[in-house]
Amino acid sequence: MKLPAALIEKLEQADQPQTENYLRYTKLEPGKPANIALLEVDPFAYYLVWATAKQDGGMKPFRFLESPSEADIALELGSDYTQSLNFEKTGVRKPELCLTWPIYNWDAKCVQVLEVSHASLRNRFAQIGLNKKYSKNLLSWDFELTKTVTDRTRYDVMPVPRDEDEHDENSMDAAWALAQKKGFDLQMMLTGGDPFNPQG
Repeated sequence: MKLPAALIEKLEQADQPQTENYLRYTKLEPGKPANIALLEVDPFAYYLVWATAKQDGGMKPFRFLESPSEADIALELGSDYTQSLNFEKTGVRKPELCLTWPIYNWDAKCVQVLEVSHASLRNRFAQIGLNKKYSKNLLSWDFELTKTVTDRTRYDVMPVPRDEDEHDENSMDAAWALAQKKGFDLQMMLTGGDPFNPQG
């Protein structure tokens, strides 16, 4: 059977395992931690504002390097979006300070982006990063990122010594080098771009 080359290429791509470029810790299964390593010591910090499309109600993130004023937000959102409401629906959802890193996901065996917007998790990362026990060689530690659901949902991160038998640093280094060679750039998130494909 003769098939168009474009169709064959799509079928081949469909057979490849799909890896997510972002580690969405809110989607973790309770009791199943994500095992990660930071690929850079310093996080990329910015403010995240969630907006709702007037036309279809879809959600979209907008990011700002500095804490945005109401005027800054209105200007960026334009006429197509409104600032999303908070959980209680009593007012607009305030801008959230985010700490974002490139990470290596040991479970998925790939480079991903970890965007931390929850205050408790953000503060926990900050505590670890400021602790001299870890900060001297932060990139040599692994981290277990967990989700716990009880009366409310909680997220936590715990530094753990790297198991070199199970976690191959050469594979991690090669994957990170390849991402950097392709131009990996977290700054692309400010304009809604793809950090893994800055040219696209």
